[in-house]
Amino acid sequence: MSWQAKAEKLWGKDAAWIDGDGPFALLARCRTLIVTLWGTRDEAERQKSIIDGTGCGDPCYRAHEIVDMSESK
Repeated sequence: MSWQAKAEKLWGKDAAWIDGDGPFALLARCRTLIVTLWGTRDEAERQKSIIDGTGCGDPCYRAHEIVDMSESK
């Protein structure tokens, strides 16, 4: 199963969109769920740091998390 397909299975019903490729999903759950996929934890952490600092949109509640899909069933 591709990472995109796994993300669709996990969050597809709730996500406004899912973009990218990789096992590390950055979830922004503020207004609507947005999921971006990253190849490494470092990439996901860098992007999370950016949206934690600047916000992900209006409104932004800083409800951002990283999920390692390789650990999900």
